[in-house]
Order: sequence, then structure tokens, then C-alpha cells
Amino acid sequence: MMSFDEFLDAAKDRVQEALPDAKVTIQQVNKLQGESYTGIAVQPEGAAAAVTFNVSPAFEHYQADESQEAAILGKIASDAKMAANAIPVFELSEITDYETVKNNLVMQVVPVEPNKEMLENIPHKTVEDIAVVYRVELPGRADGSASTLVTNKLLEEYGVTPEQLHTDAVAAQLVSHPPVLKNMSEMMAEMSGGMFDMPESPMWVATVEGGVNGASVTQLPDFLQQAAERLGGDFFVLPSSVHEVLFIRDDGSFERDQLESMVRGVNATEVSAADFLSDSVYHYDSDDHIFEKAVTFESRVAEGMALYSAESAKDTMTVLLVEPNQYPRPVEIGTELEDLQDAVGGYIEVVYPFDEPVGLVMNEEGKLDALPLNRALRDEDGEIYDVVAGSFLVVGLTDENFGSLTPDQMKVFEEKFHSPEVFIQMGRGIMAVPLPDEKVEKPEKKVDAPELKPHKKVKEEAL
Repeated sequence: MMSFDEFLDAAKDRVQEALPDAKVTIQQVNKLQGESYTGIAVQPEGAAAAVTFNVSPAFEHYQADESQEAAILGKIASDAKMAANAIPVFELSEITDYETVKNNLVMQVVPVEPNKEMLENIPHKTVEDIAVVYRVELPGRADGSASTLVTNKLLEEYGVTPEQLHTDAVAAQLVSHPPVLKNMSEMMAEMSGGMFDMPESPMWVATVEGGVNGASVTQLPDFLQQAAERLGGDFFVLPSSVHEVLFIRDDGSFERDQLESMVRGVNATEVSAADFLSDSVYHYDSDDHIFEKAVTFESRVAEGMALYSAESAKDTMTVLLVEPNQYPRPVEIGTELEDLQDAVGGYIEVVYPFDEPVGLVMNEEGKLDALPLNRALRDEDGEIYDVVAGSFLVVGLTDENFGSLTPDQMKVFEEKFHSPEVFIQMGRGIMAVPLPDEKVEKPEKKVDAPELKPHKKVKEEAL
């Protein structure tokens, strides 16, 4: 019985007999996902590229039944001839000239750890425990079935930075393989030819058109944000394989450890090594536009809540100061009545015009004292029903008193009151006009609040 090397030589000779004009060589093929092999490369005369194929499965067949040697070698030669005839025709410049290449770039995401050695020679972007690598699809084979991996050597030849490569790959993939998001029920209905009509599933399938390397949709920020709008907020991302991922809304129905157990079980029984992506569960934060591990998200939320709680326990509070003709700004002030009176310049009045648990602390006699008009208050139809005169504070509400605004509240009300306004009498009504930027005054003294990290209300009970 032949050894593998002897079998490889015999197979090479049979292929050369079948393709006498082709260049046939034994070649070590380095691939991601543990798919490297020593195989046979066939480059037809005049072709810009060679096709390589793995003969290990054929050798295993030969070991199982040595009497089939002639048939097995003949099958290898036949397959090589078919593969050589299927090589797309293109000029070498189409994979070496970057101006052409950048339109044929696609992304692939793979796990870092199993591919660590190969990644040393490949430009990549690491996101948590996965790596984004880049491929050039061969002309005429836009189904993703024929592509070449961009290596450090090839990137150097292109003369572009890894950052530019990533930017161009995102842009090209959006055109050639746009992202696809379908509810699992819709997918099941399509697979059954419409036989099953099921209610909407909590699970959504995300991939790319064509389905090859579809887990790369996790690297398309605009798509993730659009998915968040469609799902109604934050969502978990389950790595089904390198070809697709699953989205599940983070609405409290599922816990991270529950989802991780499910992912590990499926990976262990259903996913091949070539298609494996990760045992981790990921999360998309729709407010901060962050894709990260779910455990990383939980840690970030916990840190924000701890900092917020520490700030709330102080004798001071972080609130939003809104002054006439100025942009709003966060300030840290004392919690005593005198502190509030000093901030607005007189006796205070508190109103609660919003559903959000905040109050507006203003000067009770602002209009009587002819203080400058500041900001309009509007009803749900956007109609002005009052105008605040003088400076006012936007404060948070606790069970017993005023307190700091949460980072989310600070952001919301800074945006709501961002533009200073001037007011024009229109008959019996009044019109508010945004003050031009060049007319906005700078504050005499700015008191910066300590930086607070964002948190999610949905997680407060769990922390």
C-alpha cells in the first residue's frame, strides 16, 4: 500500500497525463479554519490562476479499499480536468491592481484563537474574539465560490492601509452582497414552500445575499442600526456559523447564560470546524451603536450604574443648566434649596412637563422681573403653551427629592433644549426662532460635571 506522499505523486502524474499542457504541482495550501492541506495545483496554459484541490479524502478511500487504486486515481484526474476547465478567464491585473480589486472585496469573519498563526500574515481587524479578514472575489464568480485571501504581502503590493482596505471592503460588499434580515418564521415558510404559516418568531436570521460568509453583516454598522429599529431596540447576536448569525431582541425574555448554553450545544453537535465562529453570545447596543460580547456589554452597564449610584449618593447632583442665549451644559450643584435658588437667581418654581421623571426648576418670578426669555415649552402637537423666563435647571427625580440626571436623560434634554431661542410676537401668539450659532453667548464660567458612562434602564433590576 502506498504512503500518502507516494499516493500524492501518483495522483500528480495521472493529472499531468490528463492535462499535458497544464502546469501540475504538489502544493501546500494554507487556509483559515484549520482547512490547510497538501494537495495538487493545476494551472492551464495561459491561465492567470491555478486551481488547487485536496486529495486527502481520496487517499482515505484508497486506504479503505486498495483494490480501487486505478479508479480513485482516474477520478482525481477527471475532477482536476473539470476544475481546470471551470477556472474563470481574467487578467492577472484584475487581482493585483487595487483600483479594480477594491470593487471585488468582501469580508469574512473567523474566530481568532484557531486561526492565530495564520492571522500573523493576514491584514485583519479584531473585534472581541473574532477577526475580520478580507477576500478578493475572482471576476465572473460573484457567488463567492472563488476568491483569494488578502495577505500582508498582497496588501503591501496594493499600497493601501488596513483601515482603507476595511473601508473599501464594507463599501464593496454592500453592493455585491447586500445584507439580508428575515424572521425565522419567514425562513421556515420559504423552505417549506409556504406549507407552514407560523407567527413571528423572536429569532431573526441575518446573512448576506448569496449566503457565503454572511456573519460578516456584524461588521456593517448601518445594517445593525437598521436591524435594531426593526427589532425594536437592543438585540443579542448568536453566531450560528461563519455564514449567518441570529438576532434576538434584548427585551428581558432571554438571559445571556441561557443563550450561551444554547450556542455551545449547537456548535458541539451541528457546526463543522470549517464553519465554526464562536461559542460567545454578542450584543448590539442601539443607543451607543456598539457591537460587543454580551458579557462585555453587561460589564459596561454595571460600571455605568455603579458610577451613577456613587454620584447620586453625594451631596451634589449633576443636572442640566439652560441659560438664555447659551447652549445647555451639565453642572454639578448642591442639593439644598439655597443651591437651587442661586442657580436660577431667586425663589424657585418646579414644573413637570414631561413623561420622563425629570423636573424643570425655574425662577418663580422670572416673568414679573422681566428676565430674558429663554426656551419655549411645547405640547404634544408642538404648539407653544409657555415660555420660561430666566435660567432654569433640568433635574432628575428621586423618591423623595431632586437628583442627578442619568446619562441618557442628560443626552435627551441637552438635545431638546440645545438651540437658544428668540421670540417674536405674532398677533395673540408667539413664535420661537432658533438663535444663529454666531449669536450664541459663551458662559462666563463653566462647571463640568464628571463624565458618566451610559447605562441601560432595562438592566437596572438585575444589577
